[in-house]
Amino acid sequence: MTSPLTTGALLRSLYTAEHDPKEIAFAAHMLYGEAPTDWADFIDFYVTSWVDAEGYTAVERAVALGRAPASALRIPGEVRTALWVVDGWEGDLVLLRDLATEGEIAVLAPGRAAELPRRTVLRARVVPEIGRDESDPAFVFTGSPDLYDGMGVIARMDLLRAWQETPEPDLIDRLAALRAAFHRQREEHTAFVAFLGSGERVYPHAQALNGELTRLISFLNNEWRFGSLGGRTRAEAHRIAKGSEPQIVQIQLGESLAGPGRPGIVYDRVHGAHFLPRYGELLDHFAGRASHPDVVQFYLEEPGLPGIAFRTAPPEIQALKPTGRAVPSLLPGWDE
Repeated sequence: MTSPLTTGALLRSLYTAEHDPKEIAFAAHMLYGEAPTDWADFIDFYVTSWVDAEGYTAVERAVALGRAPASALRIPGEVRTALWVVDGWEGDLVLLRDLATEGEIAVLAPGRAAELPRRTVLRARVVPEIGRDESDPAFVFTGSPDLYDGMGVIARMDLLRAWQETPEPDLIDRLAALRAAFHRQREEHTAFVAFLGSGERVYPHAQALNGELTRLISFLNNEWRFGSLGGRTRAEAHRIAKGSEPQIVQIQLGESLAGPGRPGIVYDRVHGAHFLPRYGELLDHFAGRASHPDVVQFYLEEPGLPGIAFRTAPPEIQALKPTGRAVPSLLPGWDE
C-alpha cells in the first residue's frame, strides 16, 4: 500500500511528464479566467480532472505510457472536489459529508485529527489511494484543503452558495460528463470498425446508407459487448437497469443526405460519427479521380458540415475548414 504522500507525489510527477503549455493555459482560463494563483491546487485539478483535446486525462495518458500503475485509472472516475463537513473520526479515517449532496466519504488522514475536528468545513479534492486493495478503498486528500473552522448550518449554506457560483463546480461536472462521452465514443468507434472493417464508408445512394445504418445500430445495441458495461450488450444492460425491453431506435436521414450524390459515414476516434452528403464525390475530387468543385464549395459554405470531411484534402484546403477542438459525436441509441 502506498502512502498519501506517494499518491500526491505521483500526481505531481504526471503533471511534469504530461506538461503541455497550451493545454495548461486553456485549462487555467476555463477554471480561473486567468493564470493560477494556487499552482499546487491547479496541478491536482489538471492531472485528475482536466480532459484534453483528445478526450483523456493526464492520468489516463500516463497509464497508457507506463508512467503510472493501472490502479491509477480509478482516479479520474472517482476524484471528488467538494465542500465537506467533518462528521467525526474512525481511527485514521476522517468522515466527511458533502454539503451539496449529503454524500459521505472516509478519507485516510493519519495525524490530522487536531487539524480537522468535528464540524470543520473544508473545500478539498479527494482521490482513491493508489495501490490500496480495492476491497478496502480509502481515499486521500490531494494538496492542502481550505479549512473553515466550526461553521453553523446557515454559514455553511452561504459558503456553499458562494462556491457554487464560481466556475469550478460546473466545470468539474462538465469535464466528468465529457470524459465519459469520449470513453463511450472510443468504445463505439471500436465496434463501428469491427462492423464495417474501417472507420468510414461511402454508399451509392441514401437508401443504402440508411439500410446499413439500421443494421449497424442493431449491432451496437444488441450484439457488441462493451467493456464499460461489464461485457454486456447495451440491450442487456438496459434490461438490468430499467427492468424493461429497450425501444427500437428509429433512424431518419436528413434531407441533405437524401439528395443527389454518394453519401458517406465517418467515425473518427476523436471527433466521433459524422454523416456526410456527397462524400464520395468529395473524396474523388481530392484524390484527382474526378472534378467536383461545387461539392468542395458546398462543404466550405455549409457551417453544419464538419472539417473532418477534408482530412484527405491538401493542407491548404484543410486550413479553410479546420476541425477545431473535438466534441464527442455518438451514434443514435438509448440511455442505458
